[in-house]
Amino acid sequence: MRVAPEDETFLDRPIDRRSLIRKGIAFVGASALVPPAYLRAVFDEHSASTADAATLPPAQRKILVVLQLAGGNDGLNTVIPVGDRNYYDARPTLAIKADTALPLDRGLALHPAMTGMKTLYNRGQLGVVLGVGYPAPNRSHFRSMDIWHSASFEERSESGWLGRLLDVTRQEQQSLWRAVNIGEEQPASLDSRSSFVPSLGSVPAYVLQTDTRFPAEGTRRTQNFVQLYARQSEALARQAAYGGQLAFVSKTGLQAYRSTVDLQKTVNEYKPRVTYPSTPLGSALLTTAQLVASTNLGTGVCYVTTGGFDTHAGQWGAQNNLLGTVSNALLAFYDDLNAQGLGEAVTTVVWTEFGRRVKENGSRGTDHGTAGPMFVVGGGVKPGLHGEQPGVGATDADGDLKFSTDFRSVYASVIAQRFGVDPKDVLGASFPTLPLFA
Repeated sequence: MRVAPEDETFLDRPIDRRSLIRKGIAFVGASALVPPAYLRAVFDEHSASTADAATLPPAQRKILVVLQLAGGNDGLNTVIPVGDRNYYDARPTLAIKADTALPLDRGLALHPAMTGMKTLYNRGQLGVVLGVGYPAPNRSHFRSMDIWHSASFEERSESGWLGRLLDVTRQEQQSLWRAVNIGEEQPASLDSRSSFVPSLGSVPAYVLQTDTRFPAEGTRRTQNFVQLYARQSEALARQAAYGGQLAFVSKTGLQAYRSTVDLQKTVNEYKPRVTYPSTPLGSALLTTAQLVASTNLGTGVCYVTTGGFDTHAGQWGAQNNLLGTVSNALLAFYDDLNAQGLGEAVTTVVWTEFGRRVKENGSRGTDHGTAGPMFVVGGGVKPGLHGEQPGVGATDADGDLKFSTDFRSVYASVIAQRFGVDPKDVLGASFPTLPLFA
């Protein structure tokens, strides 16, 4: 097939975002567009199908899910030092009463709304890492998230820790779904030098949608889109000045379209074994389960973000709802995975950019602080408490908790013990590991 004449002249001009928008092509919305057979044939001349690539069955893979609690979750009211009088003195209205908290060990307990995570703890599927932070903590949301995402204190980092993990691992490199972000905005953790990482809100929504104002043009525009990118070698020969940019755009366009085809072909085999909560996080983890349970996608890393944890005022009710939402969604996720035979294959790491101040503020909330707990759930985890809880009565000069576990040690433990990779290849330095996995 030939591209229409107007599209051949388009190949001779620089490709920019505005030109693509004028052509009416975008990965947005949730309309279903099924490419015709000839379109698949054109595409497959230039790109091998991911679904045909050899992939390990899901139960034999090591799968990592990262769940970010955006906003800075208050760790002291999440893993509560119910045996520490200083905690109650510092929080006359916000402290959780010991008789309502869910007991763990060492005088610590979970927030009463976290019944789902307490169930996982009792099953031996939950590890709690105490006092997690980093030296010279930064209380800016954006800067602290940059540090956690990149595992680096450099002001500008070109890659994230998960992106570098993807770059140094070779398992199922051909899969366009080996890593995925569930959401609209890809986190910097997944920034990679060489790995394609799609983002999606749900499986039905991840399709190539053309301009809905011109439905009759949909098939032609989709055909032009695929041919435009698939013929990159011809375009590069005639457009040497734009070769580097065009090669990058062409490769990304091909990968994006191929990923839609592969996804829709392979995920229909999954059927949830439980009812997930009717919340955005419940839906995101349902989508995650759908991806990791697929036999042919080869998904190894999923990233999920849930927000609202910046509780400067009215923390009591807000955090209660947030922690209950997270806890219930994680329990449903692992109930489903266990029923699918995947509970040991999938490890979930839960983090937030910083904890909150020890003392409550005048608005019955808490301000930006430092250290807090992380959670490691599921696959191979050694259950129980890891590390040391910072003393509420032994704060730093600013009245904040002193961190006892560097977050990069948690990353290093996951990288080494679950993926068998030298953490130095990902983190750029060596950090003590924790016995997080049995």
